[in-house]
Amino acid sequence: MDLPTYAFQHQHYWLYDPALVGAGLLAATHPLLDAAVPLANTDGVVFTGRWSLATHPWLADHSVGGTVVFPGTGLVELALHAGDQVGVDLLDELTLHAPLVVPDSGSVEVQLAVEAPDPTGSRAVGVHSREHDDAPWTRHATGVLTASDNPGVDLTEWPPVDAEPLPLTGLYDDLAAGGLDYGHTFQGLRRAWRTGDELYAEVDLPDGAETDGYGLHPALFDAGLHALTRADQDTHRGLPFAWSGVALHATGATSLRVRLTLSDTGIRIAVADTVGAPVASVRSLVLRPVQVTTATGVSDALFGLDWRPLSRTATGTTPTWTWHPDTAPAPTDDGLTPTTGPGNGDGPTELVVLPAGGTDDVHAEVNRVLAIAQRWLAETTTAPLVVLTRHAVGDDVTDLAGAAVWGLLRSAQAEHPDRFLLVDTDTEQLADVLPLALAAGEPQVRVRRGVVSVPRIVRRPSSTRQLDAPLFGTGTVLVTGATGALGSAVARHLVVTHGVRRLLLLSRSGMAASGASDLVAELSGAGAWVELVACDVADRGRLAAVLAGVVDLSAVVHTAGLLDDGVVSSLSAGRVSGVLRPKVDAAWLLDELTRGRELSAFVLFSSMSGVLGAPGQGNYAAANAFLDALAVVRRRAGLPGVSLAWGLWGQGSAMTERLSGVDQERMARGGVLPLTTADGLALLDAAVASEQAMLIPARLDVAALRTLGDDLPLPFHSLVRPARRSAAHAAAPSATSWAEELAALPADERDRAATALVLAQVAAVLGHASTERIDASRAFQELGFDSLTAVELRNGLSASTGLRLPATLIFDYPSPSDLARHLLS
Repeated sequence: MDLPTYAFQHQHYWLYDPALVGAGLLAATHPLLDAAVPLANTDGVVFTGRWSLATHPWLADHSVGGTVVFPGTGLVELALHAGDQVGVDLLDELTLHAPLVVPDSGSVEVQLAVEAPDPTGSRAVGVHSREHDDAPWTRHATGVLTASDNPGVDLTEWPPVDAEPLPLTGLYDDLAAGGLDYGHTFQGLRRAWRTGDELYAEVDLPDGAETDGYGLHPALFDAGLHALTRADQDTHRGLPFAWSGVALHATGATSLRVRLTLSDTGIRIAVADTVGAPVASVRSLVLRPVQVTTATGVSDALFGLDWRPLSRTATGTTPTWTWHPDTAPAPTDDGLTPTTGPGNGDGPTELVVLPAGGTDDVHAEVNRVLAIAQRWLAETTTAPLVVLTRHAVGDDVTDLAGAAVWGLLRSAQAEHPDRFLLVDTDTEQLADVLPLALAAGEPQVRVRRGVVSVPRIVRRPSSTRQLDAPLFGTGTVLVTGATGALGSAVARHLVVTHGVRRLLLLSRSGMAASGASDLVAELSGAGAWVELVACDVADRGRLAAVLAGVVDLSAVVHTAGLLDDGVVSSLSAGRVSGVLRPKVDAAWLLDELTRGRELSAFVLFSSMSGVLGAPGQGNYAAANAFLDALAVVRRRAGLPGVSLAWGLWGQGSAMTERLSGVDQERMARGGVLPLTTADGLALLDAAVASEQAMLIPARLDVAALRTLGDDLPLPFHSLVRPARRSAAHAAAPSATSWAEELAALPADERDRAATALVLAQVAAVLGHASTERIDASRAFQELGFDSLTAVELRNGLSASTGLRLPATLIFDYPSPSDLARHLLS
């Protein structure tokens, strides 16, 4: 039975006060619990706690495969405590479903839910956890609590006269070698004996462990099970899985006598104190083998992009619209591409519409739209340019060039809010589509059969499907960009983790690349046949020749890429094509030239920039949006394909080494934290095992995202509920209101007020805690500004003042004081 997860998102807990117990509150007097909340209209109770290695350091002494896992005896302890609080003292059954991982950093929130009694008086109990408010709840254990009159078993004859001592030397070293790493607190087994099917153990709680508040300390109880490692049968070794008939007869013990009776159906346990008086008893315990896995901490770091339908419908008059002058007349049968002249709307608002996409020449189309966008940004109009595509986004993509245009203009939207409206539609008439798109009130919309949807980032669960073949097949795996930081990490992962024995590594420099010889030697030493070839993957003839020599190709991993950052207004056709070539051209060729192969995996390394539109990365975003769409096209054709729109990797590479401290601080404030290499590779495996065409593997700081308030990008609104701002600051001031505020000041204070506004925004962009050390007379470039931070400053000041400000703001007005005077003017 899966118990409900009572999610008190606002954490308005009533903390325990003895004076209030009679008023309906229950005691949460346990070192692992913070509060107990009776549920309205029921007799159920939820106990809550938040654990970390800082607040409960002894938990670090229970590690499985390098991961700190809360012990099963601890779950028993919590369930028994909860039962005692509601008047049922026997844990009739408790089944463990998933390990409860305590993160290396941060904390985990735990809820122990006890349901109302059934007609027999029994109560269901369940334990769930999550690392942060917006993470999904994980079910760890479910069971049943009931009443009992079990008196327990005494162990006064100790040890039995015919028991044979068991050797314990090296016990904990042996366990660590098998993946069970018990630290000081859990190393409590002192002596052990055996007679027939019974094991006997003496255990002590090591010095320094606190027992106050515990019924039976989990580390002490766990140590009583360690003698099972000296049993003959594997069925009596492992970690607790299912408990039944658990009762606590005395509390506060620091030393125990334990008898373990082995049988084919489980282990019966009697626990006594040092004089043999009963402490606890277990009718049956079933163990399961230890499965050692690498700790990754990425269980909630896999996301996707869904198109969520809006309930709003078009209202009011149909806008007047006209085609952009650069739109070539071309009659069609769907009404989306223009003939000539304006639209037939009867409203007062005039929109300019630019059809985009619909061609196989991705370079030409992206550069065409770039040139138009640059001219549009130079104009004085405040109306958005409506860019119209057909089947360029979503799960029915057919227009790959249109998808690349979306990536470019997503970045343009991030740099210039309200200047572009992206609309992707099917075969609806434009006169029907425009009112729907405008009514959505969002910068990106998708219209299908009259239904408007908007993009939202959502969590994707890791795949649980059973694989009938290795993820990357059994033949040769091709890796592009193989001598780069990510490509080489992937190559090592394929060999070491997946046992790949044939690797074809491609890079532009081949063996001449830095570290290439060492990489080949390392992989060869690990047992793989490795060929590193100098190959421009965007060169069709060269790539075809290389692939012709591989008869057993089983997987492709395309990691190659290039950065040439710059705001949209600064990009040129050459800079765009230079970035598109290693990603777009290469991926398209890999797709074309492997279509006749039986591949197990076709993996494209993309970026969140294509999904969100990173400021200063319009060309890179265009390339990655193409990759995301190509994976969808492949899946629709029945071919393997997944595009990974990566967040930030912590591992240094040619792409990430350009990130300054300001850049990384800005990304952290925006909720994106770096992935470790281990986490990234674990996410790679999870993504390849999934059924999704596009996934976003990223480490997101949900708390940081929430603090962005009104600045939270719209795609995150399904994932994060923005923090509410106070009513006084809920709405951004208009230009008039800001001018009125200045007008109300004495003339000699206006300059000071404008300068303070600029300095506050400068501090926010650069991540400074205050403005005290910012010299208003210093040039922005000396303060650490670049084109990206300039965009952020411009957008922040525009939002604060309501003024429309140019992208060249800090170049036209090179210091905060100069800029303040400009704002005043």
